[in-house]
Amino acid sequence: MHAIYAFGLLILIAFLGSRFFFKRKKILSPLNFFFLSGLVYIFLGYLLGEEVLNVLNPEVLRGFNPIISLGLGWIGFLFGFQLEYKYIRRFPGKYIGLSFLQFAVVLTTVFLVFYFLIPLILDESSRNLVLGMSIAFGLLISMNSATLLNAASFTLEKKGSLFYIARFLVSISGFWGICGLAFLSGFWHYPFPKEMIFLKGIIFLLISIIFPIILGFIFHLLTKKRTEEQDIMVYLLGMVFFASGGAFYFNLSSLFICMLLGITYSTLTKKQEKLYPVLLSTEKPLYIIFLILIGSLWKIKISFEIALLVVVLIGIRILVYTLPLPVFKRILGFPKKLPPVFGLCFLSSGGIGIAFAFSLKLIYRLSLTDIFLSSALIAIILSEILSPWALKISFKKIGDKKSA
Repeated sequence: MHAIYAFGLLILIAFLGSRFFFKRKKILSPLNFFFLSGLVYIFLGYLLGEEVLNVLNPEVLRGFNPIISLGLGWIGFLFGFQLEYKYIRRFPGKYIGLSFLQFAVVLTTVFLVFYFLIPLILDESSRNLVLGMSIAFGLLISMNSATLLNAASFTLEKKGSLFYIARFLVSISGFWGICGLAFLSGFWHYPFPKEMIFLKGIIFLLISIIFPIILGFIFHLLTKKRTEEQDIMVYLLGMVFFASGGAFYFNLSSLFICMLLGITYSTLTKKQEKLYPVLLSTEKPLYIIFLILIGSLWKIKISFEIALLVVVLIGIRILVYTLPLPVFKRILGFPKKLPPVFGLCFLSSGGIGIAFAFSLKLIYRLSLTDIFLSSALIAIILSEILSPWALKISFKKIGDKKSA
């Protein structure tokens, strides 16, 4: 009865939240964006968890594991479904090159910093764990969300071409990060293999790639004939549930597997325009439920070590996204002028960053990943609060006709 009551409460909150609390405002402020980005539901989930009200206690949450798995898979599928070839090919190859350079430099910089920092502050002697966590922090910082820019577009009257470049870069950045998570979960698989690590990593990676592509092709064949959009949604939920459940069982990245499922189906089908409205109608309720469950599972820990990790994460994000831009421009011969503060567009991690952090915790059930999750979520929340201010500084240059 407790589980039924908790599930009914989640459905009610998801309905009310998606209907009233995701509306865009004419003025974008940190407080407005706190609600618009959905961060408030993480704290609501914490209040409903065992630490406070105990509505979503561990016994109830164990029964909700399939919903958590579905939430991660659905986020991955929606992200992949939007990466259709028709959208990507509208942008010059140099834009994709800039995105990859940003990813490579961010990943390398964060990895080097944390590979030496983690043993100093956490007293972790296992180089294997330090290596994996350092890569995970780098992948986390490499991922950006388009939520902030989409919200800002509603408040801007003149959005020059740099605005659309920024939105493309943040939209595609998650692709590199999720692919990195697939490599990490394959070659750094939990439980950790003690022999034939490279061979087993290749096998896990191939399974993560081939499995969703086959599923996407089969799903396309099943829905190729004329089918109502609502029926396709039911089939699609089942397909994503199956894919994410399989990934969860074998400790693989459900984000990556379902992203490839979304890319495959989006590439094969001709029903994108009909499906987009239906998919978007399910995005907010499932996202709210997912954030509440994350909040209820989050054991908030504040310590000097976590505070230091958070400060370093935010500081590196600001520096690495702003300082190397002139170098990237010279390397690529970039056709557009990039203002010095252009990198402030990338302060927001949004839902994709939260999904990444929680996905890593589900794959690696270790005490070190508890610290990773706490520092990652705190850093994401603080970055989201700061991001509207940072974006306003960037918009002063982006809106300049000379640079647009």
